[in-house]
Amino acid sequence: ADEAEAAFYAAFSSADLETMKRVWADSAHAVCIHPMSAPLYGHAAIIESWSAILQRGGGRISHQTLYRHVEGNLAVHGIEERLLLPQGVEARMHATHVYLRDAAGGWQLLAHHASPLPAQDKPKPEAVLH
Repeated sequence: ADEAEAAFYAAFSSADLETMKRVWADSAHAVCIHPMSAPLYGHAAIIESWSAILQRGGGRISHQTLYRHVEGNLAVHGIEERLLLPQGVEARMHATHVYLRDAAGGWQLLAHHASPLPAQDKPKPEAVLH
């Protein structure tokens, strides 16, 4: 699942649609929920949405996997994403990925759900005592 996750973010960063197609499970049960968007079901609808996103050039994104859980043929990852938007603004999101082990023993993305995180509070300056 870690390799599939790395391929997902590499495909996004490099606007590589062919890799994105291979990362996703070719299943009617696949679901993708982009931030603030309605769910997309099935490989064709998901890849159509990624095609539109990647045609705009992908984006500069970094990610940190916060937790992993594997049970049988499913793996669940919780990820913090940081996307640098064209305006120079950084968007922080939490994503949940569900991976499915395929017949060959590899992993494919079955579900991606990303939601914006609240803006980080800036630390308050400490009071200066005279």
